Amino acid sequence: MSSTAITVENVSKAYTVWSSPGARLHGPLLGRLGQLPFLPGGARALCKRLSHDAFRNYYALRDVSLEIRRGASVGILVRNGSGKSTLLQLLAGTLTPTLGDVTVIGRIAALLELGSGFDAEFTGRENVYLNAAIRGMTRRQTDAKFDEIVAFADIGDFIDQPIKTYSSGMMVRLAFAVSVCLKPEVLLVDEALSVGDIFFQQKCIRHMRDAMKDVTKVFVTHDLEAVRKVTEYAYVLDHGEIAFQGSSRDAVEFYIKMSHNASDRIVRSIRSPQVKPPVSRVDPGVLADLCWLDIKSTQLSGVGEVLIKRVAVTHADLHSIGTVQAKDRITIQLWLSCAAAKAHMIAGYILNDRLGNQVCGENTCSLTDGVFSLVAGEHLVRFDFDWPEIRPGDYTLTIGIGEGADPLRHVIQCWAHNVVKFSTVSPGRVIHCIFNNPMSNLAVMPISNDQEQGDVRCSGASLSSVGYD
Repeated sequence: MSSTAITVENVSKAYTVWSSPGARLHGPLLGRLGQLPFLPGGARALCKRLSHDAFRNYYALRDVSLEIRRGASVGILVRNGSGKSTLLQLLAGTLTPTLGDVTVIGRIAALLELGSGFDAEFTGRENVYLNAAIRGMTRRQTDAKFDEIVAFADIGDFIDQPIKTYSSGMMVRLAFAVSVCLKPEVLLVDEALSVGDIFFQQKCIRHMRDAMKDVTKVFVTHDLEAVRKVTEYAYVLDHGEIAFQGSSRDAVEFYIKMSHNASDRIVRSIRSPQVKPPVSRVDPGVLADLCWLDIKSTQLSGVGEVLIKRVAVTHADLHSIGTVQAKDRITIQLWLSCAAAKAHMIAGYILNDRLGNQVCGENTCSLTDGVFSLVAGEHLVRFDFDWPEIRPGDYTLTIGIGEGADPLRHVIQCWAHNVVKFSTVSPGRVIHCIFNNPMSNLAVMPISNDQEQGDVRCSGASLSSVGYD
């Protein structure tokens, strides 16, 4: 048996884009006329030219090649319009490539568009049997799996209601339950789990990790954390081509940089007015005494009108950092090069763990005077943060400069990725999970034996239990 489950070789997929609604009619007709042998040569050439001018080919995928081994969990990171739906449909067999070959070995279960494969007029029960029959299962085989599917979906009596009455979360629950309980050999997932509630998402991830180790799983998503946690290898698809392939952590980092660099093409409403230069000047002695880290070009992403050239990371007393622990004051100093005057700038940081997961971060929008201006030239920007009480281990620091006054919606001028590594310790403290969230107000009180359980009333809870979403 081959160790490869999916092979895509030099695949391109083109769609016909007509120049006008009428071109859909006269374009093919003129093409046929241009093939008639009794027409004069000039007439045939004219018909062929007019037919060719009636349309153009849009390539959703261009020369894509990938290979996925059996039992692997692979992520495909894409931006909107980069060909993800086309690629998944090619893998599922619902589309054929214009050029190249797609080979998938094994039974395929595909969670593509929400509700795909379901008949809205049928009940959940009827759709389970319909999907099983489409996948080649007999009614007896489906009967044996039905209780498992219903238990996994956990939609209660709605299993006997028409699909058209389901919420999006209920539809995802049933679709995923059918796909995983019918034991596929290849599972294709397109953003479907992002619709379900958090409890069901966790349940699905546990099931895929524990019960589907031998199943080849392909996730096409924008969710960077899901790619880090669920997959071990990933591809980045951009404008229909493979832009990167490698470990999931490296793929996520590449995707972030690619997204920041793309912001250069965004039409921005922020102008660069005349800005007064800052009053204070940097003490040359401070610059000379700091231990500067030079930033490599491969670590940078963003528009680049403001660049981070060097970084100094020290304790508050400007001494170098060895190990860190909770409440240590960390000072970040950035040496910036600004190509043009900027009126609204912010700075920030992110801490990443050894797997590349973003643990915490902040930007200067949280400060009273956190939005600042820059004139063209060189600048020193400094900010501090206290080290959080997080699990001991190694962490990396990513720092950034943005243009705008909104903490979430601003132009990334420059991000410097993984500029320094921290080793953190936690003397005398046990850190639970990623970080500790302190408890308070402990009280222990006896309950008298004569107090009946019926006297205890439950008030309406504000927290959600496992629901259907």
